[in-house]
Amino acid sequence: MTTDNEKNSGFNMKHFFTGVKAELKKVIWPTRKELSSYTAVVFIAVIFVCALIWICDTVFARILEMILR
Repeated sequence: MTTDNEKNSGFNMKHFFTGVKAELKKVIWPTRKELSSYTAVVFIAVIFVCALIWICDTVFARILEMILR
């Protein structure tokens, strides 16, 4: 016989997916307009960070080139 303690100690797939379903019902999903707005903000931020890294890389490469001459 199994006790209540032994039943609760294992992983129960059905209980897990029941919990996932309950949590997904609590999510407030963005509208299409919000989603496109958030996507644009992320895209602009990625471009900005890429440009910043490129500028820093170029500056450090020039400094290193000047030092090694």
